[in-house]
Amino acid sequence: MKSTAERAYIYAKACGIIGKSFIGPRIRRLQDINRLSDLDRLLFPDSYEDLPERELLVRLEKRIIARTTNQIHLLLKTQQNIPKFIDLLLRSYEYADIKLLVSALMEKEQFPPSHTDLGRFTTVHFEKYPDPKAMFSGTDFEWILNKLPESQSDNIRLQAELDQRYYAALWHELSRISDPHIRYIKEIVAEEIKLKNILWALRLQCYYNFDKPSIEGLLLHLQDGKRSLVKTALSCIDKPGDQFAPWTSFEYQSLLNPEEPGTLWRLNVPYVQRKAALLLYKKARTYFRRSPFSLNTTACFIKLKQFEEDLLISLAEGISLGLSGREVLSMLEVLQ
Repeated sequence: MKSTAERAYIYAKACGIIGKSFIGPRIRRLQDINRLSDLDRLLFPDSYEDLPERELLVRLEKRIIARTTNQIHLLLKTQQNIPKFIDLLLRSYEYADIKLLVSALMEKEQFPPSHTDLGRFTTVHFEKYPDPKAMFSGTDFEWILNKLPESQSDNIRLQAELDQRYYAALWHELSRISDPHIRYIKEIVAEEIKLKNILWALRLQCYYNFDKPSIEGLLLHLQDGKRSLVKTALSCIDKPGDQFAPWTSFEYQSLLNPEEPGTLWRLNVPYVQRKAALLLYKKARTYFRRSPFSLNTTACFIKLKQFEEDLLISLAEGISLGLSGREVLSMLEVLQ
């Protein structure tokens, strides 16, 4: 059990980092950024890189991710006993990197994709590429050795299983904790699982033409008490992607791209994804201060920093395509 002083220190540390992050009102500081070099100087004033714009994007994206994980580490190193669910929130990076790693193995790429350095939280031996046994043996991912994909459809199923295992483990660990304040982060993760199911179902249907039985087997079949976290996703599979009317009763209808007079409506999956991310961000920002001296602080802190990371990477990518900072932020609907 942490002392009151230790919990107060953790909360103050988290608030200090969040206060300097580009979330909330500080997002507006990004709207006048129109060059990657300016974004680099804003984020890394003491270590910006003097590179041509065309070479800066990839490097900047890696540094933005490292900036996030470094700040998460700053908070975690102040805590003596880190619960498994906090460990899993950080290791979401490792799960994402494994998806890229498995794809590289399938394509027999000579060099491995880059991965996020999680320090002591890293479990996979990325440096052993391209030897899957050396990379995965003795880790939670050893099961992959028997399921290495040989086709794109195999890879889709493996990536779905990675998501299933990740969220099942995260939900299990959250459900084991008796702290009543955990209900806030548990609510966020439950919503994230529901939205993950919806987005995965829409992608599989719209991009890969999977039928309903095939989609159903790839979703996250988890329960929040008596509430199913997959039911909403299953309900949207039967809805047409080119008619808005059948979606008016959809639970997350507010996340859909709106109808425009005189134009044919078509479901825009990237739009839904952006709105879903914004919904989760707003919930994490609200709950961050609800129970300041609990594990909820650390969990919401991680979620907020990861939202900021996605925002900054989207901004960098938009600028590299010739958009202004204001145009990117307006498209993401974060200037509110």
